Amino acid sequence: MKEKPIIQSKSNIVKILIFFLIVFCVAFLLASYLINDAFRDLVDRRILKKQLMETDSKVIELNSDTNPHVYAYNKYVTVLSKNVLTFYDQNVNISAKADVNITTPYVVSNDKYFALAEENGNKLYLIEDTIIKWEKEIEGQIYRVSVNKNGFVSVLLKNTTYQSIVVVYDVEGNELFRTYLATSYAICSEISENNHYLAIGQIDYSGTIVKSVVKLISIQDVKNKTQNSIVYTYESESSKILNNIKFNGKNEAICMFDSYVQKVTALSDERLYDIKDNDIFVDINLNNDIVVVEKETSGLFSYKYQMNIKDTIGKSDNLYILENEIPRKLKVTKSWICLNLVGEVRMINSSGWLLKSYKTRNEIQDIVIGDRVIGIVYNNKIEVIGI
Repeated sequence: MKEKPIIQSKSNIVKILIFFLIVFCVAFLLASYLINDAFRDLVDRRILKKQLMETDSKVIELNSDTNPHVYAYNKYVTVLSKNVLTFYDQNVNISAKADVNITTPYVVSNDKYFALAEENGNKLYLIEDTIIKWEKEIEGQIYRVSVNKNGFVSVLLKNTTYQSIVVVYDVEGNELFRTYLATSYAICSEISENNHYLAIGQIDYSGTIVKSVVKLISIQDVKNKTQNSIVYTYESESSKILNNIKFNGKNEAICMFDSYVQKVTALSDERLYDIKDNDIFVDINLNNDIVVVEKETSGLFSYKYQMNIKDTIGKSDNLYILENEIPRKLKVTKSWICLNLVGEVRMINSSGWLLKSYKTRNEIQDIVIGDRVIGIVYNNKIEVIGI
């Protein structure tokens, strides 16, 4: 009977040793995955199944004679053909169909909302999930549309008595207000995630020097008919052209110009990034981050190209090494970064981690990306990949 405590003690020691052995093995494997490219490639391909070939995906057949337009948003790949919008899920099952009177589509999406307009026409639809929530015919020609994650829509119109008109609708399709631009031309607009602000990017040709202007408008002040609803105005450096505006998670307007990126808030503005000569691609569409694909010129590292994911709200930046591979195209959504390399498509998240890699020997026409689905578009088919 006296030997029982000794046996229990030995058993506890064995359990502790096994526990520490498991912890050591997990730590070793994790460290190897992080620093060993060959090991990480093996794990991604054989265990995590991140690397896919054409034969691994499901297919939507396309009839190129009908001039189909392919898009992706949320969990759907959509095909617009002969005024019918068809929604496919990740398993390429048809989830729904919608009749739309659109010939030359202009499409934007955000979360479960999908805005579809006739470019240089007057027809506008807002789709929630797969259902047409509302549709309108607007006086003037539509040339740009944006939608926020709550379904608020801003529309830019031309060919009126003004240079541009900006119209804002709520999720139910009620017109909230219009802004008329007499001496400047609106090139983009965006509504903040909390529905509080409308940012309008415009080019002013009235002076001797062309300049870009970003105006931040309080939507509530406009609705309350406050005398001055513009809460902040930012004027660019001389001759700098604004390309895009996106709001981050703190409802700050991130503004991309041809040579720098500026943050504009209701109280101030701040330079976030100066675009360099060796920057191949720069994009602000990723939620809370700026994506920069750059060529390494210092010679300090063995690789030639890298992708920096720069945070706009004060967190740490992330890096994705591209080695000697230069992307042919870069596509960025709020959630994902898509790199189109020669014969390969890679999906990267905002932390710089590879999510999916798709390899092909055929020529890709386009890539469409939703929150939970990717469509690799060829001339006669779409390869559908779930994320």
